[in-house]
Amino acid sequence: MTTALTSSVRCADGTEIPHEWVYDEAPQCEWMRDRSHWPDPMMPMELWLWNRAPAGADRAWAEIDMEPPVMFQRFQMVGPFLYVRTTMPPMERLAQMAPRYVAVSQEYGGPSRFWKTYCEPRIQRTCDEIAAMQPGSDLQAAAEAWFYGFHQTFTSLALLYIPNMRLTALLTEHVGADVELLAFEVTQGGNNATQDIDTEIWDLAALARATPAVTKIIGSNTEDALNELRREPAAAPFVVAFDALIARHGRRSQAWMLNKPTWAEDPASALALVRAQLGAEAVSPDALRERTAKRRQESTERVLAALPAEKHDEFREIVGELDGYVSVREGRAYWQLVICGEMRGLALRIGDELVHAGRIDRADDVLFLTPEDFQADADADLRALVAKNREQWTRDCALEPPFTIGTPGDAATLAETMRAELRGAPASRGQVTGTARVLNSPEEGHRLQKGDILVCVMTTPAWTPLFAIAGGIVTETGGALSHPAITAREYGIPAVVALQKATTTIADGATVTIDGAKGTVTVTG
Repeated sequence: MTTALTSSVRCADGTEIPHEWVYDEAPQCEWMRDRSHWPDPMMPMELWLWNRAPAGADRAWAEIDMEPPVMFQRFQMVGPFLYVRTTMPPMERLAQMAPRYVAVSQEYGGPSRFWKTYCEPRIQRTCDEIAAMQPGSDLQAAAEAWFYGFHQTFTSLALLYIPNMRLTALLTEHVGADVELLAFEVTQGGNNATQDIDTEIWDLAALARATPAVTKIIGSNTEDALNELRREPAAAPFVVAFDALIARHGRRSQAWMLNKPTWAEDPASALALVRAQLGAEAVSPDALRERTAKRRQESTERVLAALPAEKHDEFREIVGELDGYVSVREGRAYWQLVICGEMRGLALRIGDELVHAGRIDRADDVLFLTPEDFQADADADLRALVAKNREQWTRDCALEPPFTIGTPGDAATLAETMRAELRGAPASRGQVTGTARVLNSPEEGHRLQKGDILVCVMTTPAWTPLFAIAGGIVTETGGALSHPAITAREYGIPAVVALQKATTTIADGATVTIDGAKGTVTVTG
């Protein structure tokens, strides 16, 4: 370390990555690499945009006159890798922030209404603004708009902190065991954006089953399956419904990073989810809603039985404040992926222009450039630079930077414990034994059979239809509030998250037993 704000980290292979701390007190905090949302290193264009976007985030918080929770205040970049702060501020600082959170919640009628009436309209408008931007647009302004819209999803989350803390404190005092999972279970349920899309996939699978020609074409799993469907007269109703799905949700990226295509770019990804449901006996949306309601009722009864009678009204009041909790979180995820898809779309429009000018070969090559690269000389051939940067990114993908940086805290200690015991973090209660199916993307969902244990690095909403097939979930990343954890609880299946190197430690086809309440995974065959 040469100055207070300059440091470096050492990767597993000895590679040193220098970086600058994002603010003065950052070295005194613990930062955890966020592989849940950004599993890959950022590409040059993405990193350029991130480094110029914070003003948009500041504007989002200033407009509502709230101070962001520390994990959203700023992210820490280490080369192309993103880290999020895990060290919480002192309690007195939280006490200073809380009154404004409470005031905003009361003004808008609770976190759910704040999301629907304040946050969601703003992020929708911002997505439309980015979608309208053309290749000559100000990319600095685009970056700020991206973060402005993205942080609308974080302002909504801030209002959930206070009632969450109150609920956790109440359960800790009077219930004891499984407090964290209980707190989530008594607030789960309700329609949400991800569940709505899952229902559309279910309906498409049902439509396909009703038409043998459609079933045969989709089941063939050929690269040309979608075009074959368009040429098949009997498939017309299915094609119309499928195209409507893409028209409604094609803007949504499949991940939070710009290297993943949208459904509009790659409709075969959505068709793969229909194929997965055709090949397995998936649980119906109605059965899933019943399962979710049953678990919520059972958990609520357990809490009420443990609480003193005089605490029942307080419990119901807090749960009322958290009404719509899952809908808010999944709505946030939906629009986060849409705005990432719109930013990717803007980049690809620039890429198309560069391809037309003969400067690069493919539109997505632009992601391996920065604006300075293609704006400095309007005639320069950029193919060699793209190849060089792509090779560097490939090398970065092979690096294994530290799990945590800064001053070690709870996350570092927990990571060491999990590595030693081959265990992860509890995410959704229940025990199940099944065949491990290690998947790298939702497009591989046809390999998943009813009752299999889905093992992957992380899931996004694009994976969710597979939860109706799986008997349990194991992911390498995430926490109790991550997408696989929330979704597994909604689907009523056991889940263990944050099991490091799960996809390489657990062999595809192995028999495994998972305990979602304990966070344990046992390979039994």
